[in-house]
Amino acid sequence: MTLDTIDRAVALLMGAVCAAAVITGLDMRGDAGVFPVIAGTLGGVVCIGIALCTLCRRAPDELPPPLAWPRFAVLCLCLLGLLGLMVTAGTFAALPLFLLASLRLLGHLRWLTALIIAMTFSAVIFVVFVYLLSVPLPVGWLAS
Repeated sequence: MTLDTIDRAVALLMGAVCAAAVITGLDMRGDAGVFPVIAGTLGGVVCIGIALCTLCRRAPDELPPPLAWPRFAVLCLCLLGLLGLMVTAGTFAALPLFLLASLRLLGHLRWLTALIIAMTFSAVIFVVFVYLLSVPLPVGWLAS
């Protein structure tokens, strides 16, 4: 079985999961089903894109590129740091630090650009989740 066949099979499977999310969201009362319908639709579009990209990706004898282990290790460490800091320091102290570190180390962005993106994204997350959706996020030592 080739990698393209595996990719198509996974895209089909995940497309079925996304279709189930859309169907479930349409059966919900009121506005409760809006998020599952939107998420399922976007996931379905991505699955279709993945399936179509496997048709013209590479020659059958071409090997996939090797995994960049140092970048993968840095990403794993950044994610572990995010999870650890989110519980102890709070979401809005950990999120900008995570974004700054990952954009700087993995994206090779300049400090100012990474700082602007990290702060803007954190502010958008704050507005969307705290004010618009009223989702309680870990506050850590920021609450005291």
